[in-house]
Amino acid sequence: MVSVVLSYAFPGAVRGVARLSKIELKLVQVQVFFRHGARTPLHYVKSPLTDVLWSSDCTKDAPEAVIPIKHVDISKGTLVDESTYDLIYRPIHLPGGEAIGMLTTAGQKDLYNLGSRLRKDYVGGESILSNPPKLSEIEARSTRVGRNIKSLRSLVAGLTKGQVNGPLVVSSMAFENEVLFPNPKTFTNVPFDEGTEELRNDSSLFALKKKIREALKVDRLVDELDNDEKKYSKDCQVYYVRDDYIARKHNGFPIPEALDALQSEMDHYGAVELLSELLGKREDWVANLPVNIGPVLYIILSKMHKYASIPPLQLFAVHDSTILPMLLTLDSCDEMWPPFGADITFELYIQTLGPSYHRAHLNDALVYPDDAPHSHLDWSTMQASRMWVRVCYLGRPLPLASMWCAGDDAVQQLTGSEEYVPLLDFVGKLTPLALSMKDFQAKCQTFAVKANPGGVKEVKRGPKNL
Repeated sequence: MVSVVLSYAFPGAVRGVARLSKIELKLVQVQVFFRHGARTPLHYVKSPLTDVLWSSDCTKDAPEAVIPIKHVDISKGTLVDESTYDLIYRPIHLPGGEAIGMLTTAGQKDLYNLGSRLRKDYVGGESILSNPPKLSEIEARSTRVGRNIKSLRSLVAGLTKGQVNGPLVVSSMAFENEVLFPNPKTFTNVPFDEGTEELRNDSSLFALKKKIREALKVDRLVDELDNDEKKYSKDCQVYYVRDDYIARKHNGFPIPEALDALQSEMDHYGAVELLSELLGKREDWVANLPVNIGPVLYIILSKMHKYASIPPLQLFAVHDSTILPMLLTLDSCDEMWPPFGADITFELYIQTLGPSYHRAHLNDALVYPDDAPHSHLDWSTMQASRMWVRVCYLGRPLPLASMWCAGDDAVQQLTGSEEYVPLLDFVGKLTPLALSMKDFQAKCQTFAVKANPGGVKEVKRGPKNL
């Protein structure tokens, strides 16, 4: 990975300070959206070549990854009863007795290691966190899923080396209202139906399924845990197979060599399947982003907008179905499945030295959707013209400036980098897609009425990756 410190081209670099061609920047906020660590699979695709027993030994706590936490409801502030979540996972057991979707010991170590990496990047020097970090410098939010809450705990344990002065407060909202992942309960079935219909005509996908069947020595790819009555008459999705066997591999169990050789193809076509189920036909992927992860994008912008009054490190435990659309928004989606512990990191900087970047007044230049009156943010209240953003995926900076600021010589002259973009450009890119909760709910309702004018109650369909 390339850290903030190592990215500087000048000797005597200080953590938290970026010295670029003609300007100097100070890091003031970091937002990290990360996928949980390795878990037990959600799917079970049998093969005569190999099998695995998932016992409770696989999910024992890693001692170094355990710190005290306080899990609260984000709107009520009340404690969340652990017995009220993971209800869709606990009744479904894999061979060996453990439930599906549980964070494993290896998964806890994944996130502990991510926390250790963040420690190297953002603790001490002139950076955003004290050494050792204080919990008051961290704000943590998770989906109400056990593996994510434990992953968040593990990350902060790695970040702090377990040196905490109290419980880490983790906030979440009720699963049926959650927006940190594309939630089928909040939207119409239309994108899922149109996307899966398009996938049925993908000859490359059919060819890959044939290779997977041959690698597993089976006549049909069947998820034994699927409750679909027709599951034995058709192949399941590629990402079901990937889910099962990548979980096995990451947790130290053997998988067939012929299947292992197909991992790159499964990573790609599994991602295409999921994006199609989430966003519909490929031609509609970008257009459907607002009703998919619009609230996530609004959270990112609103956190930047109020950076001076909130903890400098913002942590979000999300899912693969969040990461992929986020990468699409950032024009950085390579259509490959995010690995366990994948992270997208948004770094916000304020310029301390050098000439300002001049462009049209930000509020005047922004394009807001006509149907999003509650998603406006007033950027005139901050020094937007002297603020910059860098985004990293898997610890590597994304070349956003080379894509979003191409032809703008001023940006290149000021930074000499393809990584740093003016906040003005970043906000301009995300604003047309970002939706506040109120606007998101209204837009979803409009879509639902249009798709189902008769108001017939529909059985919600969606990806089976949660």
